[in-house]
Amino acid sequence: MNGVNARSVPVYGGFQGEFRKVHRSEWEPVQVNGVAQLYDTADAAEVAAWRALLAHLQGDIVGSGDRASIERTKAEERFGKIFPGHGKKPVVVERR
Repeated sequence: MNGVNARSVPVYGGFQGEFRKVHRSEWEPVQVNGVAQLYDTADAAEVAAWRALLAHLQGDIVGSGDRASIERTKAEERFGKIFPGHGKKPVVVERR
């Protein structure tokens, strides 16, 4: 089973931060605009890796709901309303 983690790796000229996502087995470098970043200290590289991992978890997994709303709109165009509007009577639930 894969686990999330972050580390710093010594490279020529400094340190590179790397992180591992929960659904991947390989390590990914910290990148800005597609360019791997180089840090002066191991601590700075590891902190950057943890922040990149956190940004991934909050963006890709938790998300803002934008993608879900786009998919919902596509589904409603194809199949009609998934959740009917406010004109319906609410369902009354009784506990016994």
